[in-house]
Amino acid sequence: MGVNMLPKVNYRLLIVFVLLLVLAITYISEQKYYNQLIRTFLEWKQLGISLWAGVIICFVIHWLSARQSGNEYTGIIYKHFGVFSDSAFAAITYGLASTTSASILKGVYVQQLFGDVVYFNHIESLDIYSMLVVSLFLFGYSVWASFKAVWDAIVLSSSEKAEPVYD
Repeated sequence: MGVNMLPKVNYRLLIVFVLLLVLAITYISEQKYYNQLIRTFLEWKQLGISLWAGVIICFVIHWLSARQSGNEYTGIIYKHFGVFSDSAFAAITYGLASTTSASILKGVYVQQLFGDVVYFNHIESLDIYSMLVVSLFLFGYSVWASFKAVWDAIVLSSSEKAEPVYD
């Protein structure tokens, strides 16, 4: 038998597991508090402008980084319109997606969980929950993509630039 009989552990996933477990236990024991906290966040009057500001800041940083990289940048519409247009289009798209999905989330969350305000008349419960799922995804993806853009701009890669090999 080998000396090292202990299994290899992915500590990052173990930490995520423990944090999610603690979050779940905390939420289950304090549901009313967390539900009200989420409602307060979704009804915050400055949520929309804060989301727009965050997205714009992320993509300005992204634009500044991409502008300096020159030929290495391969954006969505970069090939036809350049780095600025690509970053501006992304900021507008993710800004609209995040604020619109936050508004829909507010309506669905407050109407379905609290019931004291009706945002969606004549819409079946299944469709409302479908809107919740789609809006959660859209909101999460918009925030993630914005942070990823700024992360990719700030974190310098340790890889070297590829050089062609000539025989």
